[in-house]
Amino acid sequence: MGSNSFRLPRRATWTAIVVLAAAVCPAPCAAQGAGAPAGSAPGDLAPAVAFAGRVIEALREGSGTPGVSVAVGIGDRIVWSGGFGWADLEQRVAVTPATRFRVGSVSKPLTAAAIGLLVDEGRLDLDAEVQAYVPDFPRKRWPLTSRQVAGHLAGIRHYDGEEFLSSRPYETVREGLTIFENDSLLFEPGTRFSYSSYGWNLLSAVVEGASGEEFLRFMDERVFAPIGMRSTTADLAYAIVPDRARPYHGRVPEPGLFNAPFVDNSYKWAGGGFLSTPEDLVRFGLEHLRSLDGAGILQPATVRLLWAPQRTSGGEETGYGIGWSSGETPDGRLWVDHGGGSIGGTSFLLVLPAQETVVAMATNFTRGPAGLRPAMLIADAFLDPASVAAADPAGLALLGRWDCTVRDGDVVAASGTLELVDDGGRVAGRAPWHTAEGRDEPDVLRTTVVHAAAHASGTRLVLSDQFGRLHELVLRPTAAGAAGTWQGGGDPSSVTCSALP
Repeated sequence: MGSNSFRLPRRATWTAIVVLAAAVCPAPCAAQGAGAPAGSAPGDLAPAVAFAGRVIEALREGSGTPGVSVAVGIGDRIVWSGGFGWADLEQRVAVTPATRFRVGSVSKPLTAAAIGLLVDEGRLDLDAEVQAYVPDFPRKRWPLTSRQVAGHLAGIRHYDGEEFLSSRPYETVREGLTIFENDSLLFEPGTRFSYSSYGWNLLSAVVEGASGEEFLRFMDERVFAPIGMRSTTADLAYAIVPDRARPYHGRVPEPGLFNAPFVDNSYKWAGGGFLSTPEDLVRFGLEHLRSLDGAGILQPATVRLLWAPQRTSGGEETGYGIGWSSGETPDGRLWVDHGGGSIGGTSFLLVLPAQETVVAMATNFTRGPAGLRPAMLIADAFLDPASVAAADPAGLALLGRWDCTVRDGDVVAASGTLELVDDGGRVAGRAPWHTAEGRDEPDVLRTTVVHAAAHASGTRLVLSDQFGRLHELVLRPTAAGAAGTWQGGGDPSSVTCSALP
């Protein structure tokens, strides 16, 4: 066939066979063990399902994202999953729960499970130098360990320039390390936090050295298969992968959606190179909850190790463990999560351990709206469906036009004209928010009411903006008009409103 003949890279052939074999699995087998069938939910969850649908559609429209998929797991099963929009715009293929998306850096917690397995088996010492497992990785000015690399504390650099757009195929994990292996460390390991996907590529070589197996084979056989993640695989550029979403790129909020540029992710499987579905990601999260109870693939102590934030040598907590970020909600609930961004895909995986709840989202757009805020709102809706019931008679008292001001302490952060109308017994409306000069936000946020419901603290409005982001406004009538709180991306701010004619 000459110099342009097509061939599979030698060491990737086995994985390609696995991907093709998965194609013969009929649709029902992908949902085994999922509890309620994909796209359905028990009747008492109906308000939560309706709320999630409104949120996702608002985010999709606001950001210009072609397709979004979301799944929710509670206890030991998936209680709901759904697809929204298009997996392929040109062929008019709709997103379904079976659609596979590029999950970007959500690949890191997937890889962290492999690290955890090797720690449990005594085959990986996190505090040994990486050269114990990758002997030919060049030594640096300072030694570095797998624990430091996994916590982004090792000083290994992140992508540079257009490396994120790499289209070169790499035949082996080791070959991919040549991109950065001869670069100096950014700082002495342990002294600072600096996010690095390349560090996780090094960890995939550590997994190979500790296990004696090819990285992708180890992930397939030891992580994905035992959990039942039948739709998770490497994003092989040359393989026929059933249900793979077409990736899209563009600018937000300006128009201009187009097919994403071609990339070959073979240089970064561990750090950002897997395909998956939200259902599979929820299965992955639920497996960690089972492991905490001693019934999963990992030891309980190992799950806690992966989730626990690391600290710099100076004692500063980083908020990042081994493949997982963590934090607390304002009401003190622990969450662990990871987001993912790639060319033609975004994703998010959220676990609320005490509530035994997992939410996963994925899109086929480079700047898709998958993130902590929508995932948390959806989780809360499924934990308390009554709180998002559509009827909101108390909120009807706030109908009309309001001149509102948002303040951070004594500083005016934004102002806007909020218009609320009665949409068949449900509060609807919109508001342009003009942000104060010198703030990071755009000059004008055009928001639309997605949801309204009555609470003890007032009428809660969930709004989406033209960037595909969510905001919350809680208002209650006062003698002077209305007052409450506004929450965008950070801590809540106070808001006061006066009625307009």
